[in-house]
Amino acid sequence: MHPTSRALILELWLARSEEIRYAPATEDALGFFEKEFGPIPEDFRWFLAACGGGVVGSEWIDGIEQLAGSHRKHLGEKKPDGWRANFFLIGWDGAGQPFGIDRATGEIVVEPEGSDTEVDRLSPSIEAFLLKGLID
Repeated sequence: MHPTSRALILELWLARSEEIRYAPATEDALGFFEKEFGPIPEDFRWFLAACGGGVVGSEWIDGIEQLAGSHRKHLGEKKPDGWRANFFLIGWDGAGQPFGIDRATGEIVVEPEGSDTEVDRLSPSIEAFLLKGLID
């Protein structure tokens, strides 16, 4: 993520109401999560540490306190033929579908309910997703 984007995201984030954002994650909390679930993608790790999580556009992005529960839930929800998306989960959309960062492309994706083959691409990157959600 470009440093200018990080600065703008942080500025826009801090101007938001506290009711729609989680507290920033501590380094200890991030490390504890990573011990159980593996590394957090770099740009999302920055977001958790600097901003915390909360409403972005029409979606809620998990804060560090919600993230472990979401990962456990997602791992426990087995689809008969498996999940199509190989992503790092960052939250649940308004329809209760998990969405996250595609591990291969960095895109933000969601696997729609009932889809046998498709994932929906919500954004080309976490940077674009955050900027669009905070500016629109």
